[in-house]
Amino acid sequence: LLSFHIFMEKSKSFIRSIFTHADGIDILLMIIGFIGAVGDGLSTSVLLFITRMLMNNIAGGSTSDPVVFRHNIDRDAVILLYASCGFWVACFLEGYCWSRTGERQARRMRSKYLKAVLRQNVGYFDLQATTTTEVITSVSNDTLVIQDTISEKVPNFLMNVTKFIGGNIFAFVMMWRLALVAFPFVVLLVIPGFMYARALMGLARKNMKEYNQAGNIAEQAIASVRTVYSFVGERKTMKEFSEALEGSVKLGLRQGLFKGLAIGSNGLVFAIWAFMVWYGSRMVMYHGAQGGTVYAAGIVIAVGGQ
Repeated sequence: LLSFHIFMEKSKSFIRSIFTHADGIDILLMIIGFIGAVGDGLSTSVLLFITRMLMNNIAGGSTSDPVVFRHNIDRDAVILLYASCGFWVACFLEGYCWSRTGERQARRMRSKYLKAVLRQNVGYFDLQATTTTEVITSVSNDTLVIQDTISEKVPNFLMNVTKFIGGNIFAFVMMWRLALVAFPFVVLLVIPGFMYARALMGLARKNMKEYNQAGNIAEQAIASVRTVYSFVGERKTMKEFSEALEGSVKLGLRQGLFKGLAIGSNGLVFAIWAFMVWYGSRMVMYHGAQGGTVYAAGIVIAVGGQ
């Protein structure tokens, strides 16, 4: 329990450190982007909820009054149109606000990082063994990673969490029996994603070390290019550089393997969908459920689990 508490405290401090350089405008952009990400996550569930009414009305059109049938179809179509326009605005706000604040915070972070490095004494670079390559790599790569986290990863995380929670809520509202039966199978879709994310983080750290080693070799060769050329050391330098990159190639292959397994595991959606179709057919036969409701509830559960 104590280790879990320490882990949570470290996670909170890490999350706070990402947004340390945000000002008032960035906070406003993140709030608007948060609302847009939540709207984007709920878009599929809401649209399928409206589509359920539309499909049920179409299915019962042959037995209903023509005037009532036309009124219901027109009403559902208008609601679907308004909802689509609203979610288009939400998606635009999500993409624009998070990208804009990510660019602003990364630019401010690069400036402060470079100023902090330039303020150091000469002895800092000797004692810390900091090279020009490491400074340039840290300024460019690390800030790009943080910018990508703020611009892409954070809104995608918010959108996926909202999609999962909202999808299950809408599924329980539409057909709670089907949602209750299918909910345990959703775990089979969530676990591979967590495993892939954990493996990817470890491989990314190792890959960064390999690239830094290759960058040091290239920097030393370029800084003393006359000496390398005088002693005919081009082949030796190229060999050392290639050997330094072999580790990153192997890590890239492992990363691709984990990614392929994670993406391939999404094929479980079809097996879960097949089970929900079978159970939904029994709901239609013995409990009087409507086909549009079965279809919408099943799709919402499958999409939310992904």
